[in-house]
Amino acid sequence: MENLYKTLKQADKEKRYYIIDVVTEEKQKLRLYDMGFYEGSVVMPLYECWGGGTRVYAVKDTLIALRQKDAQTIFVKEMRKDDRE
Repeated sequence: MENLYKTLKQADKEKRYYIIDVVTEEKQKLRLYDMGFYEGSVVMPLYECWGGGTRVYAVKDTLIALRQKDAQTIFVKEMRKDDRE
C-alpha cells in the first residue's frame, strides 16, 4: 500500500476513514465484510477497550469491537472535510 494509506490499527480516534482494502485470508476477509469492513465503507475508530487488545469502531451505523490483529489487515485513507459518504 502507498504511504498515503495506514492500517485501521494506526488510524486516529474520532476521525473518519474510507476503507481502501482488506488484506487477509479469504475466510477472515468474508467475516470482516459481513461486519461492514469492506472497500468504500466509512469507519471511525472510537476508543480502545480495557486491556488494549480490542478497539471499538463505528461502521455502517453500528459499533463493532475489532481485535488489533484484524485491524492491521484493513487499509484506510482519511476522509477530507469536503468528502461525502
